[in-house]
Amino acid sequence: MSKPKRRKQQIRRQQAREREAGRASEAASARQLPGWKQGLFAVVAIALFFVLLELALALVGVQTGLHREDPFVGFVSNVPLFIESSAADGREIMITAPNKRGFFNEQRFTRSKPAGVYRIFCVGGSTTYGRPYDDRTSFAGWLRELLPVADAHHEFEVINAGGISYASYRVARLMEELVRYEPDLFIVYTGHNEFLEQRTYGSLREVPGVITQAAAILARTRTWTAISGLIAPPQPTSLDGLDGRDGRFQLPENVDAILDHSAGPERYQRDDALREKILMHLRVSLERMVDIARGAGAELLCVTPASNLKDCAPFKSQHTDGMDAAAAERFRELMARARGLLEESRGAEALSVLDEALAIDPRYSEGHFLRGRALLAEGRLDEAKPAFERARDEDVCPLRALSPMQQLVTQVAREKNAALVDFVDVIEQRTRAETGQASAGQEYFLDHVHPTIEGNRLLAIALIEVLIERGVVEPAESWNEARISEVASRLEESLEPETHARALGNLALTLSWAGKIEESRRLAFQALESGAEDPTILAMVARHFAREGDLQQALLYLRRALRANPSSPVTHYQLGLLRAQRQELEAAAAHFFLASLLWPEDADSHFQLGMVMARRGRFGIALESLQQTRRLNPRRASIEELIRQVRQQLEGSTGAPGPARLSLTKYPSGAVRTAAQTRRGPGGEYVTDGIWTEWYENGDLEGFADYERGDMVGDPVVWDADGNRLSQAPAPRP
Repeated sequence: MSKPKRRKQQIRRQQAREREAGRASEAASARQLPGWKQGLFAVVAIALFFVLLELALALVGVQTGLHREDPFVGFVSNVPLFIESSAADGREIMITAPNKRGFFNEQRFTRSKPAGVYRIFCVGGSTTYGRPYDDRTSFAGWLRELLPVADAHHEFEVINAGGISYASYRVARLMEELVRYEPDLFIVYTGHNEFLEQRTYGSLREVPGVITQAAAILARTRTWTAISGLIAPPQPTSLDGLDGRDGRFQLPENVDAILDHSAGPERYQRDDALREKILMHLRVSLERMVDIARGAGAELLCVTPASNLKDCAPFKSQHTDGMDAAAAERFRELMARARGLLEESRGAEALSVLDEALAIDPRYSEGHFLRGRALLAEGRLDEAKPAFERARDEDVCPLRALSPMQQLVTQVAREKNAALVDFVDVIEQRTRAETGQASAGQEYFLDHVHPTIEGNRLLAIALIEVLIERGVVEPAESWNEARISEVASRLEESLEPETHARALGNLALTLSWAGKIEESRRLAFQALESGAEDPTILAMVARHFAREGDLQQALLYLRRALRANPSSPVTHYQLGLLRAQRQELEAAAAHFFLASLLWPEDADSHFQLGMVMARRGRFGIALESLQQTRRLNPRRASIEELIRQVRQQLEGSTGAPGPARLSLTKYPSGAVRTAAQTRRGPGGEYVTDGIWTEWYENGDLEGFADYERGDMVGDPVVWDADGNRLSQAPAPRP
């Protein structure tokens, strides 16, 4: 080969080597990507891995954590709502457990669903239950009556599983039991009770929001469920030693409401961080409900929780944090002036004053409520509704579902493709049609959240309309207003006047406790019109007369309440308060004594007895009663100081020689005839020592006397059958 040819070949090989080296260099450069790209590729790869893992776990049947358990709370025990029993024909039926009937209506249904039956469970809180009535007038009761009229070709079974004071997390947990009974549909009305149980969020209060949000997100994945199932610690089986080791706070089986441990809403304080966690927990609970239902092959229908806006003042208003004393004083002056202007029907002036007040403190809920009332008075109806909604949302004791809660129900239903009845809109449209304004009030609500009988009927009809849209109900040609009215007449005629009166009386009692005097008075006197001699109603009317300063009328109504129930500790307690206010200390002591005997675990009765006996100079009896108060309620304000003061009065005296034993006799009817304190005498026998009382069979007080070691001290006091105090005369010796 010639030299030129060899030279050309060498040049070609060199060029090939250079091209190969260039490609290798480019490949190496490509491998050395910028850090952000490398990170992005890593994230995508990891995400893809977990997506594939989620799909794989779904294929093998692993369910999300939300379906299995609540990520935030657990329950100490699991007492079922329904227990097995046998029908007369031998069929196995489920009935409401006796220990649950304080919170739930008594219901019964066959364990195995009959062929062709469409089974509906209605779940939620006291609105679902049917308060202040019961199942008959609840929306579940209306469905039970109306569905056969709407669709005669199908058989429907409606079971009311609404629990009094049940919040969404308790409802979700209950559904874990109910899915065993072949449900076709769950109707969920929840949202009003989310703030009732303080200990629900006892451990969550200290956890940063970002962590609780992460927990909620992770609980929606099957991967986290699989991992946590491998590492979860054992669950506690009792209340002893609960420390939240599993990251969830353990709740008792039954509701433990904040309000059950206080005399009103005073224990509630504004806590925006806690509110956000409660909202997040509501979302989690609603999503759990959908997953639980669909896991059992059932569907879920959500109801947006509606409430009384224009006729329900906030339960508790609180100033904005950091407000100085001068601003607070100016605010109080403006609020007092606005109330006066509203009472004089000077709405425009009141509105101007309220706007000035709310500029000082925009979070004081009562200010927004009064502003809504002023706008109504001025005919500015559409503007009033946002003011009432703001008043509800700023209520520091939120016993009505807040606007974000109503929105959450709607959002979750839409995101999960669940059915929805916007009850807020149903009530608003009906109110607008009848009154010209959209702010719901006493037309369709008996109190802050519980619908009237008509309100429940409207909800039931709206539910049936959605079931028609979804093809569950095939409406008959006869399904019209006339047929609905026939059912309504039959149902309402089945309710005795006493039932109406008792329901209104119970609501009046609740509203009075919450400080809603105007609303309570209206319901109490409305209940009284029924003519029923119900002790609760009579006692409530008496309380309002006493509050207005008419003590004589109050006394008459309390005595009527006693005739209806001579052994009512509540009525005797109220009579004690009234008698003490009238400076009738012997009678006050007698009623407090009997109240404490009939209701021995009531700290207030013991406390009032101790205070009255101290005023009468019977310090030994007073000390014993105050010590009993401390045992029952050690946190009662000033109890230690009062005991110390009474002990000082006893210095140098023997005082009470030992704990009292009660001596009691009764009439054949069961009413108390005599009640006395006794103690061991010097010879070891029991003698009257302390208070001695005698009672008429109708519950009125007949005689009172003081005793020491078997001997009467001073003269007894006697009353005639009309309640008049007679001149002092010897009482029968016990």
